[in-house]
Order: sequence, then C-alpha cells, then structure tokens
Amino acid sequence: MLKHIKEFKKEIKKEKVSESMKKKLLFVIDSLTIGGAEKSLISLLSMIDSSKYEIDLLLFKKGEDLEKYVPKYVNMLSVPEYFRFINKEKLPISKKIPYFYYRFKTSLSLRLNNYKENALHSEQVVFRSLKKIISPLPKKYDVAIAYSQGMPTYFVANKVTALRKLAWINTDYVNTLYDKETDYESYKKMHKIIAVSQHVKESVSRIRKEYNSKVDIILDMIDPNIIYKMAEEHVVNEFHNSSINILTVGRLVNVKSYDTAIEVTRLLKNSGYKFKWFGVGDGPERKRLQLLIDKYELNGYFILLGKKLNPYTYMKNCDIYVQTSITEGFGLTVSEAKILKRPIVCTSFPTANEIINHNIDGLIVNHDINSIYNGIKRYLDDISFKEKIMKELDSIEPYNSVNQLKKFYELVEK
Repeated sequence: MLKHIKEFKKEIKKEKVSESMKKKLLFVIDSLTIGGAEKSLISLLSMIDSSKYEIDLLLFKKGEDLEKYVPKYVNMLSVPEYFRFINKEKLPISKKIPYFYYRFKTSLSLRLNNYKENALHSEQVVFRSLKKIISPLPKKYDVAIAYSQGMPTYFVANKVTALRKLAWINTDYVNTLYDKETDYESYKKMHKIIAVSQHVKESVSRIRKEYNSKVDIILDMIDPNIIYKMAEEHVVNEFHNSSINILTVGRLVNVKSYDTAIEVTRLLKNSGYKFKWFGVGDGPERKRLQLLIDKYELNGYFILLGKKLNPYTYMKNCDIYVQTSITEGFGLTVSEAKILKRPIVCTSFPTANEIINHNIDGLIVNHDINSIYNGIKRYLDDISFKEKIMKELDSIEPYNSVNQLKKFYELVEK
C-alpha cells in the first residue's frame, strides 16, 4: 500500500513539473463579439496544443456571443477594473469615485480631439487618458499577444511583462485613422508584428523602415470542420426556393459598403429578377441603411437580419454570396463562403486575389454599382458558368489553418 502511495505521489509531482514547463501565453482582445478577428482567435485557441501551453485570455468587455466557444482549458482573466466600471459592473463606491474623474477626463479629451487638425484615433485618446489608472498585470508571460490593433496593442506594450510580445494587425492599417507616430511608441516594444495578409504586410512595412524586419504573415485562422458543423445546426426559415437568395455577412459599418449593395438591389429589382438579398450583421449604420431601403422601396428585396451568432447556416443555403467591402484586412467571410462552396462575387479589395481565383472559383469585380450588378447578373443569366464555378469549388481542398498554426508555433517557440 505504501509503495502505491509513493508511486502516486511521484506521478502527481511529475504532473506538477510538466505544468510548470508549459509556456505561458497571454492573448488580449477587446471582446468576443462576432467579427473576423474574434472568430479567428476562437479558431486559434481551439487548435492550440493545450498540453504544451498555459493560456490566459484578457478581454476589456465580457458577455459577448463568441465566449461560449472559448475552450475550457483557456483561463479567462478578470476584466481590468476601470473597464468593469465603464461596463457598469458592481464596484465599491471607494473604487468608483476616482473612475468618475477619469471617465469625465476621457470624455472631454475625446470631444477636444474632434476639433484638432491632426485628430488621433479614439482608442489612442482613451489609452492616453487612462494610461496612469490602468494597472499592469502581475503575472509574467513567455509570450503576450495583442490580437488586434488599438487598445489590445497598447495594453500589451505598456501593461504586460513578457519575454516576447506579438501584435496582430487584421485591418488595412495604413488607411485607418490611427496616428502612426503615436502607435509607434507601442509597436516598437513588440518583437513581431503579425499581418493577416500580404497586402497588410506590405502596407505596414512602408510606414517605417524598422517595421520591415518585424512584420510576418499569419493568415486568419479558420477550422473548416467547425464551419461544416455549425452550418448544419439549424434550418434557415428566411430563405425561399421560389426566389434567388443572395447573402452578405459583415458588420453594418461604412467600410463594408452596404449602401452599394442596396443600390445594386435597385438595379436587380428594376431588371425584373426574382430575388431577396439578406444582410447578416449589425452596427452603427443600421438606421441609415434601413432609411435607404425605405427610400428606394426595397423592403422585401433587401432584408437586414441583424446579428446572428451562427451565420454559416445562411452561407450554406444561399444561392450567391456577395461581399461589397471597400477594403478588408484579409476577407474572412469570403474564405468561409468559399469553404461552404458558394458562388461568390466580391469586390476587388486588396486581398481579394489571395482568396478568389477570378473566373475560376468565383468572381472579383470593381467596387462600383454596375460591376457588382453585372457580376451577380452573370450567375443569374449564365447557368453553365455558375455550374462551372460550382464544379471547381467541389474539386478544391478547403482553406484551413494547419500551415498558419505551424507559423504561430514557430513564433512563440523562438
């Protein structure tokens, strides 16, 4: 009996040693609302070998839809206290009093910033205002990863102790409102900057010579098996076999150019096509877009479905997938639609050619109303062309992130 107890203790000791040998990783992102970077992070967390890594995840806001998909082996840290205050969580009054001052200070700074000739991005103003009051994390990490530009990057650069720091850029950064000189103060503390496409890498590298040696590419993470599984989760009641079902997925923000899609809807309606165009997503543009739909009398033709936790059932069942974006960091939803073998029309945003082979497995068109209209019209009028595209999609291997995961491991093991 004593012998078995000793052996049991040895096994426990081995497990503890093994745990201590795991590399400590920290991921930081604003929240897990439905979006490209957020879905990519969920896929990455799901694919990481948890036997080799101890993983912490820090959010500035909890309670968003994608949190349910965070693997159980990921340790969710508490939201930093000031952000808990902003999110109206319960705090002792003694804690709240200084935060009222900083909230007022931040609000005033944001208003004054609007009148400056060289205005900063709002997140730059917020972090500058709050830098003194945000406490650093007490834990030390082997690798800390800011999985988005803005606040996650500023936090990792200035409030985290780690042997290596990585910053993801998942947007067309050069064309954003971030002041690049202000951001340099954070990016110079990063060991690597990760771009999600060749275009993003090239544009970031042009900002500063120092960035050339820092920028690597890791494409957005996608696990086709998760997409296939989610695509079967429920029935889409909004689609009807009696009409063509067109779909666009993306936040209702200016860069996604939903207003262009609505203009194209007018042309399709006036041409006599029987169709419905559905938009899955929500955002600040919703009210304006609905007014545009009302103005053009397109209710019943262009339908805003709002935010959907699972857009893949819609993707799987649509007849044509259309992306009208002005620009994309990578183009995750287009890749997802391609995995689900949908005929795609996407505008010629900088990374489109990295996803679609024009006229072979989809269509890339210019970003104007007539070009998008003609792309959709080609699928509707030329059935043999649509069948050729579908046959090609059936024959190709779906995009997956195995090679991207290897790149990630190489980065964190350096």
